[in-house]
Amino acid sequence: MSLTDAQIDRYSRQIIVPHIGGRGQERLLAARILLVGDARDIEAPLAYLIGAGVGTICLKLSGDRTVFTEKSELNADVSVTIADESKGRIDLALIIIGSDSARKAADEIASNRDVHAAVIGRLDAPGKITIIPDAHVQRTVDAEFGTRAEAAGFISMLATTEAFKLIAGYAENPTRTTIEFDGYETRVRVNS
Repeated sequence: MSLTDAQIDRYSRQIIVPHIGGRGQERLLAARILLVGDARDIEAPLAYLIGAGVGTICLKLSGDRTVFTEKSELNADVSVTIADESKGRIDLALIIIGSDSARKAADEIASNRDVHAAVIGRLDAPGKITIIPDAHVQRTVDAEFGTRAEAAGFISMLATTEAFKLIAGYAENPTRTTIEFDGYETRVRVNS
C-alpha cells in the first residue's frame, strides 16, 4: 500500500519522526488492532489511534458502544467496529485494564484469540504496562483489579503510545518489557 498525497499531508507529523517514516505509516494504515477495556478508559486511546491512522480498530468494551463507533468519522482512513471474536487477524491487542470486567475480557482474549502482539496497561496501583511483541500472547493477566492508580489516565496513554510504536515498527527488535509505576518512580524490566 502506497500513501496517497492526501495521506502524506495528513500524517506528515508522524512521517517525519525518526524510525516511523512512510513505511511506518503504511503499517499503521494496514494494521488491525483490538482495543479492550471499559468505555471510560479507552476513549482517549481510541481518539489517539484514530488520529494516528490505525486502519481497523475492533472494540471490545463495556458501556455505550455507539459513541465509539461514531468516532471513526474523524478519519476516513480508519474503520472502527465492535469486535467479532470469530473473524479476522489481530496484529495487536491493546488491553486497558481498569476493572475486573476488563481483566476478565483480557483473559478471554489471551486464551481464545490469535493475537500477534499485545500491550497491556493495568490501571490499578501501582500501575504497570506489559509489552509483548511475540507471535503468540498467552494468559498474561493473573491478579484481580485493585485500587485505581492516581496516574491511570497517564498509564493508559503511555500503553497506547507503546502499541503505536509496535505497530509502526519503531524498534527493530522489540523485547518483552514491563514498565512499573510507583508514585514518581518508574522501573523497566526486560523479560526474556
